[in-house]
Amino acid sequence: MSKHSSLAVPPPPVDVPSLPTSGGRPSVLPSSSSSSSSSSSVAGPRLIPPLLREQSWAVHPHQAFLLFCLALGPRDVSVEWHINGQRLETPVIEYRHVLSHDAVLVSSWLKEEALNKDVQYECTAVSETGNDASKVDLRLNSRDEAGVPHTDVDRWRNALSEHNTLLQEWKKAWESCDGQGVL
Repeated sequence: MSKHSSLAVPPPPVDVPSLPTSGGRPSVLPSSSSSSSSSSSVAGPRLIPPLLREQSWAVHPHQAFLLFCLALGPRDVSVEWHINGQRLETPVIEYRHVLSHDAVLVSSWLKEEALNKDVQYECTAVSETGNDASKVDLRLNSRDEAGVPHTDVDRWRNALSEHNTLLQEWKKAWESCDGQGVL
């Protein structure tokens, strides 16, 4: 996948914990969450939806899958990935877009092989001003696909195909307001 691949921010998230927990799909443990270890400074990095937990319903145990994180923050913001607590050292696909002299949008994603064991994924937006993390536990004792409304799956797929367009719209909006009062 190239840095110019088409991904998008999907519509409002599916309430993953309320889905049934039977069938052939990975499940999400209730402990999955987004957390912030940064101060309440506006200048600190923050992950923007969809967080990992909100993407997990689309993961199937016998299919490759994609997880991504969107981080907004100061120019030094970077995204780190951890799998089962271990920092991922292999190259991660990332797109950086400078929004202003002091703000950057980072889109980082992993394309993984089929899930064959329980696994925990975490992405963290890291900056000198703080961190913001999103974590999800994927389990093979999974959910029933029928528990996800077909319209939600279609909306998710459509949203992923519009990512580059959305980034361009954000860029235009940011440039038109000169970044004043946006962060």
